[in-house]
Amino acid sequence: MNRIIIYGDLHGCVEEFKNLRAKITPISDSKEIIIGDILDRGPHSNKLLKYVRENNISCILGNHEYKYLRYKKHQDNFEKTGKKNPMTLSDEKLKIYNNLTSEDFEYLKSLPFFIKIDKLTLVHAGLTNKIDLDTAKKKELEKVLWIRTLDENQKTLSLSDDNPNAKFWSEYYNGNQGIVVYGHEPFQEVKIDKYSFGIDTGCVYGNKLTALIISDTNDPMNNYEIIDIQSTQEEEIKNEFR
Repeated sequence: MNRIIIYGDLHGCVEEFKNLRAKITPISDSKEIIIGDILDRGPHSNKLLKYVRENNISCILGNHEYKYLRYKKHQDNFEKTGKKNPMTLSDEKLKIYNNLTSEDFEYLKSLPFFIKIDKLTLVHAGLTNKIDLDTAKKKELEKVLWIRTLDENQKTLSLSDDNPNAKFWSEYYNGNQGIVVYGHEPFQEVKIDKYSFGIDTGCVYGNKLTALIISDTNDPMNNYEIIDIQSTQEEEIKNEFR
């Protein structure tokens, strides 16, 4: 079985990504996959996206990539119909957007909401036990880009919801979609639950960039390795992390 190398959220941290790949030294039959969120927050979003494309590295669609795709769709519609774009981007994000090439957008459009390999499943943010990825409609698939916490009825909660019974989605997850690897929510260390790995370790916030290496996709929980490197970004407030 070829190695599956899965990288946590990159957010423009191109040098850390290069250094982590050099530490791992992927061989030709290794499959490399980014768990989403190549863009935003960090220093070199456009440079990183170009590097990812040029090295033929796969990626799951993240909520930040999806935002730029949605913005472009509205912008293209404005140019055709004159209907105002309902979305706005900050000056920083507009700079990233204006420097995205047609090749960049083709790459972003090609990114899947999920990847399944045997008993291994990759999504950007999370799942509920009611989501069947193979039959889900687009609106349901969009949820896997943002899911964090659920209420006692396993209903998705917003970031602003202070429900005292809220739990992180992986505490409810029963494994019906396989062993899930996800990002989106930054942790100080890889979060390992019964049926999932959370591998966003907050590189852009000054913590670490992590890769999870799976050597057997039919038994991921017993055949993995974690490799990380220290971030070179300025350290942010620790409450960014769970």
